[in-house]
Amino acid sequence: MGLIPTGITGPVIGKVGPAVGYLWKGRPCLRAYRDHINFPNTEEQLRQRSWFLGMVRFAAQATPVLRLGLHRQANEAKMTEGNMFVLLNKRHFRLVDGVLDIDYAHLLLTTGSAADVYFHEPQFKEDEVVEVDFEKNALSLRASGDDSVYLYVYAPRLGRGFLSAPVARRSKTLSVRLPENWSGEEVHLYGFVVDRDGRPSNSTYIGVGRVNHYEMRGRYIPVNKNWKDFVDIANEANAEEGGVERDATPTERLEKPTIDLFGDPPEVP
Repeated sequence: MGLIPTGITGPVIGKVGPAVGYLWKGRPCLRAYRDHINFPNTEEQLRQRSWFLGMVRFAAQATPVLRLGLHRQANEAKMTEGNMFVLLNKRHFRLVDGVLDIDYAHLLLTTGSAADVYFHEPQFKEDEVVEVDFEKNALSLRASGDDSVYLYVYAPRLGRGFLSAPVARRSKTLSVRLPENWSGEEVHLYGFVVDRDGRPSNSTYIGVGRVNHYEMRGRYIPVNKNWKDFVDIANEANAEEGGVERDATPTERLEKPTIDLFGDPPEVP
């Protein structure tokens, strides 16, 4: 049932006959209602649907970023941030043998006139931590140290992204800890700036890498009391890092002479 709260000339909310009324960004709109939707089965139509669905899914999981970086452009064009993303990036999505291929290096997640920064290569550290250093772009003559710098990490296999908390431009380092289930995942990194007036910069593709997990570095305590396994893993990790001299292992420390309370005392050297 539809509602016409202000009379026949007013906006329609709900279904009225073959039309459906709704509000989009405060604007009353009408669209046709279809009782039955045909799902085409031609190869070209299925390819087109898969291609478009891939873009929509990427835009949906990146909504927090798009709201920061495409909000102004979308409002000016009277469209959603997701539609603006598709408009700017559709040439970077293509189907190859039925599989969606994304040109991650050329995706534009944010766009604007704010001064950007120069991002260095990302560092993938233990405990799912990703750290990126950045510095002022020499081409940006006017920039505030209070501007916010963001990092966005996308994992293709998971189909999910992670937006960092902002840091000030003057901090020159941005670090984010990803969820533990992201360990071992290949990720793509993007950085961008939002100035004090809310204007974004163009996003920068920082690079691709693999998230490290603490167990890969021998930094875990086994819950099944197999502490010897822990020692072996820790020794292997030290050897891989350059053969650094180490202290005595728990095994070696336990292999000390013990005092027999009912026998002769041990000789003291």
